[in-house]
Amino acid sequence: MIAEPILCVENARMLYPAPGSGSLLRPRSRRYVHALDGVDLDLGKGEILGLVGESGSGKTTLAMTVMGLNEPTSGRILFNGRDLYEMARGRDRLLLRRQVQMIFQDPYESLNPRQTIFDILAEPLQIHKLAANRDELRAKVATALSEAGLKPPEEFFNRYPEALSGGQRQRVVIASALILNPSLLVADEPVSMLDVSMRAEILTLLRDLRDRRGLSILYITHDLATAGFFADRIAVMYLGRIVEIGPTERILRNPQHPYTRALLSVIPVPNPRRRRKREVLQGEIPNAADLPRGCRFHPRCPDAIPRCREIDPQLLPVGDHQRAACILVGDEQHAPER
Repeated sequence: MIAEPILCVENARMLYPAPGSGSLLRPRSRRYVHALDGVDLDLGKGEILGLVGESGSGKTTLAMTVMGLNEPTSGRILFNGRDLYEMARGRDRLLLRRQVQMIFQDPYESLNPRQTIFDILAEPLQIHKLAANRDELRAKVATALSEAGLKPPEEFFNRYPEALSGGQRQRVVIASALILNPSLLVADEPVSMLDVSMRAEILTLLRDLRDRRGLSILYITHDLATAGFFADRIAVMYLGRIVEIGPTERILRNPQHPYTRALLSVIPVPNPRRRRKREVLQGEIPNAADLPRGCRFHPRCPDAIPRCREIDPQLLPVGDHQRAACILVGDEQHAPER
């Protein structure tokens, strides 16, 4: 556990009844989709944690759970030491909504096309009664737009989302998330809909806002390259679990889990002399309603041995502040060649 966590996810599980399985009369035959299956995660104050994995690994489910939108089947989510779902159900619900905000993946769907940019940003301030009068409301909206890189802000007040580019829309989404001055920002694939040149600008903007405001950011992505550019630590997720976590530099330089190595191997490298041997995984992520026995990665793992079908590995220390869930880590007899 890190020194000052703002967010603690403790053994979180999220199960959904699988379509067509079981019934009220025969509940024992019901199967469940294991969207989250024992996730433990800490996020420090002022830290950027990158959560990386393929589609279907459970990243967005974890994001919705951290936001208080999906209560976990079991486990706990703590925000500043308090049970997040007790806050969500109680009198502190509005306080929680101010403190935890989200940036969604698609800026084209995140903004109401019938509202002006000013109305989109003013609405949360009005709901939370954070502006005493119209002048203060305009000043706070202008400040949020300026911090998001939309200058001069007054030129955007009366525009509608359709009049903006994709990058400008995402900056409006960021301004809307930050206008309540939250302490935790959940960014779910915030740059995947943007072109490459705009991605670096948006990530640099978010990092600058973190530095100025002391924000904590949970950055969710399928792209290990952008996580390496942006995050302080990286957690790699596969089929509902964290399979490796550690400081960004250690994860990129010395990945321990075969899944992390495979994700890292397919990142394009501009220098042909430094290109890595590609490890292309075979097949798709298994059905989360029918998990493999033993290690859930073994059906696709290029290094799997017979014991991998029997042992379900847990996250264990493999270095300085780095943990991995693989029985081959430290096993000299079966360790893969690097």
